[in-house]
Amino acid sequence: MADFVSNDTGSTLLVTCVDKSDAVINLTGATIKLRWKSNAGAVVEKSMNIVSAAAGTCSYKFVASELYSPAMAFEIEITDSGGFTLSNTELITVTVRSQFA
Repeated sequence: MADFVSNDTGSTLLVTCVDKSDAVINLTGATIKLRWKSNAGAVVEKSMNIVSAAAGTCSYKFVASELYSPAMAFEIEITDSGGFTLSNTELITVTVRSQFA
């Protein structure tokens, strides 16, 4: 089963940020960037919204043409209130099915 459908504009990636011991990362005062490679291979960078800082959750709602099949991989970079950065060690991978024409 696919996680997303290409060209949808209401699909949201919801992420809970955790450390290596699976403890939630508090996102209070942080900024979060989401990165992926476009279908053409260029790196795309977007800001994520914090859903719940205490719960470590953030989200990004895709716009037209950002989702493409058959699969995508994402990197998240957290910059905390002190300016320190932390990126995920494993990419977030999703499947994307083509939209019927």
